[in-house]
Amino acid sequence: MHSIIENIGQQFGPGAAWAATSIFIFLRYAIPATLVFLLVYKWKKQAWFARKIQQKFPKGSEIRHEIGYSILTSLIFGGMALGVFVLRKMGYGELYFEVAEYGWVYWFGSLAFLIVAHDTYFYWMHRLMHHPKLYQLFHLVHHKSTNPTPYTSFSFHPLESVLEFAIVPLITLVLPVHAVVFLLFTMWSTAFNILGHTGYEFSPSGFTRHWFLKWINTPTHHNMHHRQARYNYGLYFNFWDRIMGTNHPDYDNYFEEVVERAKQPTDGHPTLPLRQQPAKKVAAVVAGLLLCGSVAYGQMGIDDIKNGNYGTPESRTTQMDAMMKEGLNLRQNQLQKVHDINLKYSKKVEDEVVKADLSTWSKYRRISKVQNEKDKEMKLVLDATQFEKYVTKRDELFWKGVSEFFF
Repeated sequence: MHSIIENIGQQFGPGAAWAATSIFIFLRYAIPATLVFLLVYKWKKQAWFARKIQQKFPKGSEIRHEIGYSILTSLIFGGMALGVFVLRKMGYGELYFEVAEYGWVYWFGSLAFLIVAHDTYFYWMHRLMHHPKLYQLFHLVHHKSTNPTPYTSFSFHPLESVLEFAIVPLITLVLPVHAVVFLLFTMWSTAFNILGHTGYEFSPSGFTRHWFLKWINTPTHHNMHHRQARYNYGLYFNFWDRIMGTNHPDYDNYFEEVVERAKQPTDGHPTLPLRQQPAKKVAAVVAGLLLCGSVAYGQMGIDDIKNGNYGTPESRTTQMDAMMKEGLNLRQNQLQKVHDINLKYSKKVEDEVVKADLSTWSKYRRISKVQNEKDKEMKLVLDATQFEKYVTKRDELFWKGVSEFFF
């Protein structure tokens, strides 16, 4: 590869060499990311939906946002990778091409060292980027993807892209690294990044508690970081998060919830009802949302919802108020504000969804929009911990309502 890039540079100039390197890096990311995306988000979308960590799919605009920034990241990575070769030509750096110079033991050892060193570098660099004064400048672009996909793995702000890649030229300046080791390391990093951002969990039950496997990160681990950014900073391994106490306190339990969900029998029914059965789509969504505030208190059963007996906005509000007061430990000064939001959106669902003369698809889009509006207002009233619990419980009860409605 280095001779190809070198020949392009000699014949067509450094710009062409940069473009060729960037295209190679982009394709090395885009081809496997697209194959994984097609597998889990298209071909197996229905069959593997129970393995989806967050039981929803990102919007098309979010995916396009990720791909756009991934192209920019590839250009930056390409320039920095080319810089490593240029430094070598100028007599700087320790990149070498003959295995015999240091032998096979060193060859394999340097690959292992690169992976461990990068994991350490990433953890501390990642935590630094979450500092309030740095977060919006460096890391916000990546966290725009709250429900990540394989394309999220390269979706960085340009400044973060520089930090992500910076360890590679730094190491090659002081440590002899074979060109193939350099390539394999970047391929390993790309593959693990894509896996961590799939949004699906395929690891077996007990993985996060196993004496050895618990030190390896899972897609659930990083997915939780995208939803709750104050935890789970590690990349490949769970060493630093465990040592520094930055693992999410519910990581093990949430991982088991995701894995156990995938084990539930479907009796031949589709596991993705909202996409596959449009005639029932709105009723299932309404069931899920209404059960968020009723199932825990038994004041409204699934049979009532199936029969269209949704109760009044006021009764639903009372149920949601009680559930949130107990489940979120609401403070006295939050009670009235939460009540007002619950009542406002219970009435909005009643007027714009339940009673509205709209098509099934329009109702589905309308209730999704209403829920997003409500979430934004709740986020202003609840503190970060309360809001995280609210979202987690809402999604859990939503899926319970949808599952019971269909199955």
